[in-house]
Amino acid sequence: MARHLMIGAAAATGADGGISIEKLSADGPVELVPGNGIGDSDQIRVIRDNGTDRDVVSPWIKGRNIISYTGKSYEAPVAAQATDTISGTSAAKGNLILKFVRTDGPAPEFFSFNTTIGTTADPTITAANTDALIKTAYEDATLPDWLNKECDATAGSTVVFSGAKRGDTAQSGNTWEYGPVNFELIVESYDGGTQTHTASKTTEPDPGSGDGFLVEQMEKDLQGVALGYYNRVQLPKAPTVEAATGTIYDMYSIVATKDGSTTSAINGVDNLIEIIIASPAHATAGVPHAQGAVIEDKLNPYLASAGFNPVNL
Repeated sequence: MARHLMIGAAAATGADGGISIEKLSADGPVELVPGNGIGDSDQIRVIRDNGTDRDVVSPWIKGRNIISYTGKSYEAPVAAQATDTISGTSAAKGNLILKFVRTDGPAPEFFSFNTTIGTTADPTITAANTDALIKTAYEDATLPDWLNKECDATAGSTVVFSGAKRGDTAQSGNTWEYGPVNFELIVESYDGGTQTHTASKTTEPDPGSGDGFLVEQMEKDLQGVALGYYNRVQLPKAPTVEAATGTIYDMYSIVATKDGSTTSAINGVDNLIEIIIASPAHATAGVPHAQGAVIEDKLNPYLASAGFNPVNL
């Protein structure tokens, strides 16, 4: 599938530093007007305007060839979490070893750390006091970038560990540039007697939708399609990235076949084109961002004439 990403500017509406939608008329490209349908023009395209020029233009797609029109409001990414639940009081000075296994990479990665619970002089430590010991030992250890540099020991008798998610700053100072990590927590060993430690997975990771870091990565991945940035010798200067990591986006998607066929592939060749619009998300639930309102006012009537339900984010 050929994908084209159009990113709207945070303060823009319509064609002023934002997203433009054009129809093909007898006189050439003109702005799509709210209320226009396929009867007014059989082809449309989406343009990203950076406020100075129209720097990215999608291919023309025919309304009758569109097979999907969807949208998704911004959803925050969610980090994976696992919890060590502590019960009872230690009977003797002991060592707790917790092991983390990253499960989403090309091969499993492992990390473990040791916490000394109790002393020879004071071997009995309650569960309510053990969580702080584990937190200190964890945050003092040298952590891999795929684990959050801090853990939560505020609930009492539990310690919650989190995986990294895109945009997080690791203990090393690096920025995590990938999707949310998935991992498992294992109690590898504990020799302190009557206290127990139970590891459990408490939150599954979710990349969310429209996160600025995710849109930025998507834009970088598609620079070859949008701007021809394939050959680093002929094009040594990377194109300017329009996505803002501090902005959250609502996402619209239009999928069409390139030639009107009813199948997504012909003789094994991908026959689909997708135009993705990232529009700054609304601040109030149910009230679209000004730019989103412009996009919906133009796209919804046009796509309704092609048989698709409106998208209102």
